[in-house]
Amino acid sequence: MEKLKLLLLAFLIGFSSTSWSQNQVTGVVTDNQDIPIPGVNVVVKGTSTGSATDFDGKYQIKANPGDVLVFSYLGYQTTEVAFNGEPTLDVKLEEDAAKLDEVVVIGYGSVKKSDLTGSVASVGFKEIQRANKVDAISALQGQAAGVVIQRTDNKPGSGGFNIRIRGASTINKNQTADQGGFNPGQNPLFIVDGIFVDDISFLNPADIERMDVLKDASATAIYGSRGSNGVVIVETKRGKTGDLKVNYSNYVGFKQAYHLPSMQDGPGYVEYLKDVVVGGQFASGNLSYTRNQVVLSDYLDSEELQNVADGISTDWVDLTLKNGFQTNHTINVSGGTEKTKYAAGLAYTKDEGTLGGEVFDRYNIRGSLTSDLTKWLNLSVSNYITNALQNSASWEGFRSAYRLKPIGRPYNDDGSLRFFPTQKETQITNPLFEPTGETKETKYLQYIGDIALQIKPLEGLTFTTKFSPNVKYTRYGEYRALYSKSVTGNPANRRAQVNNFNYFSYTWDNILNYKFTKGIHAIDFTGVISRFSERSEGYYNQVRNFTTDNYSFYNLDAGLDIRDVSSDFIKQTLESYTGRLNYTLMDKYLFTFTGRYDGASILAEGNKWAFFPSAAFAWKLIDEDFMQSQSIFSNAKVRLSYGKTGNNGQGGGLGPLKSQSLLAGSATNIGDGAVSTLYVTDIANKDLKWEKTSEINLGLDFGFLNNKINGSIDIYNRKNKDIIFYKRILAVTGFTGIYDNIGASSNKGIEIALNTVNIDKGDFKWTTNFTFASNKNTIDKLNGSDIFFNEGGTNFIHRVGEPIGAIYDYVFDGIWQLDEAAEAATYGQTPGQVRVKDINGDGEITADKDRQVIGQATPKWTGGVTSTMNYKNFDFAFSINTSQGNKLMSNFHSNNSFPYDDDPSRLFNAYDVNYWTPTNPTNNWYQPGNGGQYQHTIKYKDISNTRVGFITLGYTLPSNILDKLKIEGLRIYTTVQNPFIFTDYDGWDPDSAGRNSWGASYLSRTYMLGLNLNF
Repeated sequence: MEKLKLLLLAFLIGFSSTSWSQNQVTGVVTDNQDIPIPGVNVVVKGTSTGSATDFDGKYQIKANPGDVLVFSYLGYQTTEVAFNGEPTLDVKLEEDAAKLDEVVVIGYGSVKKSDLTGSVASVGFKEIQRANKVDAISALQGQAAGVVIQRTDNKPGSGGFNIRIRGASTINKNQTADQGGFNPGQNPLFIVDGIFVDDISFLNPADIERMDVLKDASATAIYGSRGSNGVVIVETKRGKTGDLKVNYSNYVGFKQAYHLPSMQDGPGYVEYLKDVVVGGQFASGNLSYTRNQVVLSDYLDSEELQNVADGISTDWVDLTLKNGFQTNHTINVSGGTEKTKYAAGLAYTKDEGTLGGEVFDRYNIRGSLTSDLTKWLNLSVSNYITNALQNSASWEGFRSAYRLKPIGRPYNDDGSLRFFPTQKETQITNPLFEPTGETKETKYLQYIGDIALQIKPLEGLTFTTKFSPNVKYTRYGEYRALYSKSVTGNPANRRAQVNNFNYFSYTWDNILNYKFTKGIHAIDFTGVISRFSERSEGYYNQVRNFTTDNYSFYNLDAGLDIRDVSSDFIKQTLESYTGRLNYTLMDKYLFTFTGRYDGASILAEGNKWAFFPSAAFAWKLIDEDFMQSQSIFSNAKVRLSYGKTGNNGQGGGLGPLKSQSLLAGSATNIGDGAVSTLYVTDIANKDLKWEKTSEINLGLDFGFLNNKINGSIDIYNRKNKDIIFYKRILAVTGFTGIYDNIGASSNKGIEIALNTVNIDKGDFKWTTNFTFASNKNTIDKLNGSDIFFNEGGTNFIHRVGEPIGAIYDYVFDGIWQLDEAAEAATYGQTPGQVRVKDINGDGEITADKDRQVIGQATPKWTGGVTSTMNYKNFDFAFSINTSQGNKLMSNFHSNNSFPYDDDPSRLFNAYDVNYWTPTNPTNNWYQPGNGGQYQHTIKYKDISNTRVGFITLGYTLPSNILDKLKIEGLRIYTTVQNPFIFTDYDGWDPDSAGRNSWGASYLSRTYMLGLNLNF
């Protein structure tokens, strides 16, 4: 027993001496310019002991003499240094050439950037954090070449975006002008932690580690039919080896509407009314009629005349505007050992609009865990939950504020709100009632997650099975109260509506990966068997005629008039078999071969399956012997790829069962009674097959001056064939239409990304990132004649040789002047009206001979600049993006310059534009009340614009203060989001110029103050 005690005592003494022999090691990690690097991971090799550098590059860690410390940081070479017992150990990290060791996610795996063969753009958490957006997709704007982002809805939490990666390929029957001529079905595929989702507006941007945009067919081919519009892979933050790290970030701010068009004030409206009366006379041929002949009492009642006499001039827009509050709180924790890593986060976001009632609240909870259960088995689990509520408020208040006469009063004499601004007004109600008079509330709970088991049976061989569900419950509730514009004080029109949607999908991936290296050869093979299944249910209820507003939409039984009780169910599956082989020869010649075999349930029998292959080659020129003696290039790599992807028709509006003949309900009379009947709507198309897209891409990655200038250039040619489109059929056939493969299209373009280190000297460093992309879209083939359609007043055409959804109309040619009255008469027009070009010069204007393509809804080129400067503890950054060469029919001008129903007494307010009168013979705008039959052509507006995305100024507390506070880092910053827009478009927001003003909201800028805290 004594021997056992002595042995135990010796062990404890030995253990204690070992523990006591550990030394506290401190130091600073810097780059080649001796600038401290924050966030460097410092780990004692072979142990779980870890730390990280603070904002001044300082670290501290316990180690034994002889231990090896490993220093690693993204963009720098991992460095190992032996600890010799000295208490101070400073380390200098070497920057990777153009960050070529940065890991890029390419789908079912990742590669070093230096080994990339396809075209991929990446945006890291620093860029996302710097952009500081409420919605994740906005962080990509201007930072990824070839990615066009158009915001179609400015209401908080709307998630209204059109995203085009290298243009549009397919044609959709539901294209609308408010979506820029294209539909959301052409948005890219989003993959969040391996889970397919339709959009990423539910994510908290502060939770995102990086976003990788797969652009060419070689990069997207691994997703087959899902990748035809490009792929955006989103990775949320995960745990890292080291001690527990806690990060808290917060910002608060307020939003302010801007870029507001000026409307007529009270006196201006009266003069405008007179000009409308004169215009009506001109339209009837009476060119001698003048303002002096207008009798206001013919058009204004006694109350309105008194308001004019009293100088009433109500700015309805200003009355409805308010400053919106915005805030975000995010707390993240992470850490782990070499075997087990964990991360968790909690966030709250509030975003108010600039109209009363507009509000968006979002709560995010996330957690992830990965653990090596054994040497050959790893388990990983991640969960992401979002609970959000969006109230888009009244859709009437916005446009009512612009329509109302400024000579009306918003308040009664006792200070109460006046429902109709004048006794005569019966069309437009006081918009100040709308924030409480109408509710449009969307509430959703969404869960995405995955559980994965990875087995490593042999060296270099792994097998992973991963199940990833996506569950979303959405409730939409709407209530229109007695004092709202849509009810106008009639109790029978009170309306409550509740829609419930249940969505569930899952992806089950089984992934086999094998890596083998021998001598000059390296092989990386990935094989995938995947199944994707989704189903959704919808339930719709609408009831009217309530006796009180107290119930909102929570008591449908109280309504006396049931208007809608309906439901629907949709289900589809996709099964895929995928293989990818990466072969590297001498670490200089890179080959990638990919094939995916997809089967889609929604296509016709016999055409459900298709194969999508791709091949890519990259040559690291910089590693060749003949490049070693030159000093110009510090990086040079050539990439060439070709591949095919597909579209199972969803981009073209095809859904489950829509390739088949379907029945719809109707009714007819037999004798004296009504009898329910069924009829066939669409014709089944058993030959309907996949859309297929093929693309060739040539790219060059380059670097100069030791990569102080680096970037890439890509040239591509993408061709799309067998486009799926819903063709209308003449009603006399007894059918409505048919889904068919109707043609082909192409996109050709160039993309440039350039990164520069402008100054890197002493305490000052200045870097800039540039992006440029130009795309030409063309329809190459149509089976049949041109396809014409009109949406939102815009006339579109699908025609061979022209872009998809080209704008097709007459060409505006100024305003007919008084001295051109005789010539105008030959065209059946009068002075003051809009003149259009007689294209063929035959003396008459005809639709088939005098219309032509006058523009396109998508930009011809886009670009962006992001610049960052650091001086000691200060940082400054700004971002600019531009979109050029697109136009649309402006809804603002269509509704506010000048709608007219031949009754001046019902006249809406109008845009304060320089319009034509007999004494002001301008060509800027037509005569009010006398626009003529071609007046719409002046309302096609160039919506090119350049925006400043953000301007940020920050300050990081120095280390001596941080040490006293016992925290690792604290940065305080101020930011202004969307501070400026430069455009010739004089409506609201050029991005949403085509959308209807019903339900629209203002362009806004946000001033915010925030902090990032690490401890």
